[in-house]
Amino acid sequence: MDALLISYTTVDFQTKNELELSLRRWDEKKEYWLEKFKNAGMVSTITTQIWNKEGVFRIGRIFMYKDEKAFISCQKIFREFEDENSDIKRKISSSRGVVLDEHILI
Repeated sequence: MDALLISYTTVDFQTKNELELSLRRWDEKKEYWLEKFKNAGMVSTITTQIWNKEGVFRIGRIFMYKDEKAFISCQKIFREFEDENSDIKRKISSSRGVVLDEHILI
């Protein structure tokens, strides 16, 4: 398997309403954004709602890119998305890595 680049991002919202608004906006325009990300070289994205922290309104997002060029290209698109949703207060934290081992168990 060729090594792919990934980023894991957590997004903390101040309220449940802001989290739900963010998810609703993503759902309404995700086909538009996913096409842009795909054209830039993203190969996969997963969104999770983190539920094991009481009183925390957090989502987790995993993004997988075919290479470093794709990662850099997608960063520009992320900035567009963030600018479009700048009215929602949130704290974003990202970690990046290279896939060393993957098992799909379906």
